[in-house]
Amino acid sequence: MADIPSLSPFIADKRLQRGGAVELVTPLAANRPLHAIVEHVHSGYLILSYVESDTNTSLLGTIVHLRWETDEAITWLSLQVVQEQAVWPVKLARLVPTSIEQEAKGERPLLQPDFVINVPYKIMGARPIEESGEGVLLRFSPTHLIVGTDGFVSVGDFLHLSFFLPHYKQELVAMTKVVEKTFRDGSAVLKLVITDLEERYRHVLQRYYEKLAQSGRNA
Repeated sequence: MADIPSLSPFIADKRLQRGGAVELVTPLAANRPLHAIVEHVHSGYLILSYVESDTNTSLLGTIVHLRWETDEAITWLSLQVVQEQAVWPVKLARLVPTSIEQEAKGERPLLQPDFVINVPYKIMGARPIEESGEGVLLRFSPTHLIVGTDGFVSVGDFLHLSFFLPHYKQELVAMTKVVEKTFRDGSAVLKLVITDLEERYRHVLQRYYEKLAQSGRNA
């Protein structure tokens, strides 16, 4: 039986005390974090409140993400909204943890793919004429992507993207955020952090990364 994620390691943190402010990344508005207030925390659930106007659509049943950073590590808490109640203008939500992923400070090495991988993307919140583009995956790790593109993209933009891994006959779909931008030979080189990736896609990306690491191609 799979372990049930617990919030116990985070309960003592002042950010999860009653009245603490947190930001959630939601699938409905990935480019605009949802600001919420902690009402109650337990090892098995979290109760938050937020202003109803901040989200016009119910989050019931959806998975939201909370980024938790300390001096030692970055943690992504994935929580499912299992109950939602509106007391206008406030909404109360009960969330249960579904997965907890932790990354020690200091990123894993970025590896070069062993074939050309095109990366179509959509800039969340952009005007229709500017929202779509395509890049090439230059390097990657299980948590970060380096993408070259001729499109106009800014640091802070959220990109909904996809790319195909022929070895696994699998297209990966992810939500990412641009955290760094440089230029090379007239093209933009973007460093993206993966903010939302389904577990099945994460597993495939991890397998491909480990395959390249073991092959010594990027040594």
